[in-house]
Amino acid sequence: MLNTLISGVGGQGLLTLSRVLGQAALNEGLKTVISETHGMSQRGGSVTVFLRIGDSVMAPLPPEDDIHLHISMELIEAARYSYLHNTKTVAVVNDKIIRPSVPGVKIPPREELIGNIKKTTPHFYLISASDISLRLGSTIGANLVMLGFVTYILEKATIISSKNTVLNEVLKLGAREINTRLFETGYQEASTSVSKETIESLRANK
Repeated sequence: MLNTLISGVGGQGLLTLSRVLGQAALNEGLKTVISETHGMSQRGGSVTVFLRIGDSVMAPLPPEDDIHLHISMELIEAARYSYLHNTKTVAVVNDKIIRPSVPGVKIPPREELIGNIKKTTPHFYLISASDISLRLGSTIGANLVMLGFVTYILEKATIISSKNTVLNEVLKLGAREINTRLFETGYQEASTSVSKETIESLRANK
């Protein structure tokens, strides 16, 4: 079983990210359940998606403290849900802060947010997915960079046997060339930074 939490805010492509990963798992013949929670999901509202993969999955929501992989598109949301981590959770976080539009809301400094997440798991990866996407010519492609990064991890954990399984799903979204570059850049980022301990952590959780 693999319990994945995907967090962020509306407009960051979380639902696309979860559905592509879910479809890739289905393509591998794995039982997959997705549960979405999103209020103001058009722009700026908190969004969470639970993706559960495995034959023993019986409910859409996992127990607390049983998240194996946390993919977050935004630092505040990553810190908000870090209480669900355990010491084997793998956290992959986009290095971006989206300030709430509500007046008077105070945001902790970036370093404090990162520090709080690091306290919950040693398997923490901060990825400049939004900056990478802009550099490659896309204002909305950070989710594809993140997809490429986590596909490397999942592939090594034998959940996704080939990155092409996911890549083919991404290419259906249009803008074939730029999507491929976004995905491949994320994948290569992971190949040079993800430790063997991270892969073993996912395997131990299963």
